[in-house]
Amino acid sequence: MKASDLLYYCKIDRWDEKNPEGYQRALLDTRVNSAARYLLDEDGIFPTSILVNVRGKTEFIPSTSLDSYAELGVLRIPHSSLPFWIIDGQHRLIAIKLASKENPRLDNFAIPISIITFNSQYEEMRMFYIVNSRQKSVPTGLALEHLNRTVIEKGEEQVRKYEQKNKFFAALSIPILKILNTHPRSPWYNKIILPNEKRKPNHVISQVSFADSLGRILKELNEDELKEIKMGPLNFSLYLINYWLAISEIYPEAFKNPKEYIIQKTHGCYTFHLLYIDIYNLCKLNNNYSKEYVKEILLRALNRFSLDENNNATSSEFWNRTTGTSLGGMKAVNILVDKIRSHLQE
Repeated sequence: MKASDLLYYCKIDRWDEKNPEGYQRALLDTRVNSAARYLLDEDGIFPTSILVNVRGKTEFIPSTSLDSYAELGVLRIPHSSLPFWIIDGQHRLIAIKLASKENPRLDNFAIPISIITFNSQYEEMRMFYIVNSRQKSVPTGLALEHLNRTVIEKGEEQVRKYEQKNKFFAALSIPILKILNTHPRSPWYNKIILPNEKRKPNHVISQVSFADSLGRILKELNEDELKEIKMGPLNFSLYLINYWLAISEIYPEAFKNPKEYIIQKTHGCYTFHLLYIDIYNLCKLNNNYSKEYVKEILLRALNRFSLDENNNATSSEFWNRTTGTSLGGMKAVNILVDKIRSHLQE
């Protein structure tokens, strides 16, 4: 159906104080704006159908049978049976209306429509509930894989226009993550749970958490460094492997029993990945990315931090999940990182 026709003949049975029997959620401007920009700046197509209901009488006149499982024909909807009640797709539809102000040709945008003919508003509401409460979105880890592929196909500049910064850099980190997860020298060898993979005893962290924390490093690199990584991520991945090997030598017990410590959990990854950009810059300044040099830098900073805070940050027990330091959220992680970072600069 032509978008302008559907917009003209449709209604949305939204719940509000004046319509307590309504069932539709309120429009989210952010979703509408995002979908409008998608139409105008990206792929420009909505391939899935908008689901509508006609509460009045309709007439279907079959013309062709398809092997007894379906029929082609003409659906007649008297004007008195309208409007089309939007069950699923209101954000897409309003996005077309918004985008057509910038590009009037979108008035003729062809929208696939699925029409059902429930007589009661209750049945309509029930279908809304089924569609919106039971469908599952794409797992985040798999979505990062998709986004990484999109960066390769469309280019970084195009993707940066419409994706959140942290999500973009998390997707950009996927090739590095895969090297860390498959390189036999890596302390992360076979420890990251990949999309659609069942958790195994060797797994300690999800791809989503690892990629997001890794993306925080990439976000701080300059354009030339990012370009070099995109051309070939191996060298940068090897630097990171040396970094994590140095950490594993400082905290051997934590890496032997990763489930008892938080270093290889989400908060540990964020802590050490947020620290890495400073260590990487020191390595670059001295043209030395070896495990031994990184370990020297880290130990010096951790010893100073321990003296300053009256703790033992060079012991695995500092990271013990039950008796060690408490990192209940990103605020605590950032405070810890800032304190250690201040000793890196001495």
